[in-house]
Amino acid sequence: MLTGHTQISRVVEARDAGVNEFLAKPISPKSIYLRILEVINKPRAFVRSKNFFGPDRRRKQLPFRGADRRMSDATESKPVTKAALSQDDVNALFD
Repeated sequence: MLTGHTQISRVVEARDAGVNEFLAKPISPKSIYLRILEVINKPRAFVRSKNFFGPDRRRKQLPFRGADRRMSDATESKPVTKAALSQDDVNALFD
């Protein structure tokens, strides 16, 4: 997804709707090229469960801690309070 709308609610909504890659404006040809290379060279595995089939959006292998395994240390310990997110903040939501 390529967008200038990087409010946390929109990023989370896009992620939860199935967006797997997210680039925030302003973008450059180099950033698009590098993202495409990463998708080709490091394709994501697919997950199959009772309620979901699709690409595994987790980029980091984190140890199991509690009932919801989708939460990462970055999400738990680094709340984002800005109205708009940087590309690094967006990437942390997709980890």
